Amino acid sequence: MTQKILSCLAVLLFALSLTGSVYAEEMKGKITKVGGEGREITVKSKDGKEVTVSISGSRTSLDGIKGRSEFKEGQSVTVEYEGGAAKKVKVTK
Repeated sequence: MTQKILSCLAVLLFALSLTGSVYAEEMKGKITKVGGEGREITVKSKDGKEVTVSISGSRTSLDGIKGRSEFKEGQSVTVEYEGGAAKKVKVTK
């Protein structure tokens, strides 16, 4: 009985630890800086919050552009990111 409770508790703790990595933050704003040929962008929201995210060629989904070399300062974007790494970037024209 005790072993069964401990097993259930272990599974619950494992499941809870995964939920923290599932939620990415989202920010809408304009690109203020492009670094490393599009490998890193800085985005500033209307309320002044600024975030710099890395753009991976394989792990970042791009929408509205064909490749990260097309990032330009002043573009309006929506960025989903987690821990400084962009998961998705949508460029709106």
